[in-house]
Amino acid sequence: MKVRTEARREAILEVASQVFLEFGYERASMAEIVKRIGGSKSTIYGYFASKEELFLAVTEAAGDRHMATALAEIAEYRGGDLEARLTRFAEKLTAFLTSDESVSAHRMVLGAAGHSDIGRMFYEVGPQRGMAVMTEMFRQAVELGELRREDPGLLAQYFGALVNAEHYHRWFHRDLPPPSRPQIKRAARRAVDVFLRAYAPAGAPPAPPASKDARSS
Repeated sequence: MKVRTEARREAILEVASQVFLEFGYERASMAEIVKRIGGSKSTIYGYFASKEELFLAVTEAAGDRHMATALAEIAEYRGGDLEARLTRFAEKLTAFLTSDESVSAHRMVLGAAGHSDIGRMFYEVGPQRGMAVMTEMFRQAVELGELRREDPGLLAQYFGALVNAEHYHRWFHRDLPPPSRPQIKRAARRAVDVFLRAYAPAGAPPAPPASKDARSS
């Protein structure tokens, strides 16, 4: 009986990630992954029942590496520092969404979603989990009077869309240079600024405009 180990699973995920990035989701094969990692197909199938399941595990692991700490921070929100917490989260999310692995994963999913369930499953293991955490944070903010009374789920969707607004075009370009750290910080600041201006509680004074440095990218 073969013993499964976490180290072996991580090694499979690392090799599979390289194969998916190189070939794309549809052209990548379990045979190619087996060839690179060594062993037999039964080795991989002992961990992952299908290429679909393996791809989802790869994308979930990438999301956890980039976003687990940031999501944990907003999950702890209990009021008082909404703007600072949103800004830190927006910076982490922007850095992740503009990373090569995230851009490649979105391209692969968009290419296959029209004729398979991979798009729905990708959404469930990734974006939907993040949206659930953001929704709960915004529920708290609404109840505490820090945001206008709106559906927290919609607030999470609009916030996520604002954070990605300056960057989603990367999915459609072959080889754009990644944004610099200062560009990421400025873009995140702009997204938070627009969101808080739109959903400030009734009667709250308007937020000061972003500084010249924050507006320039």
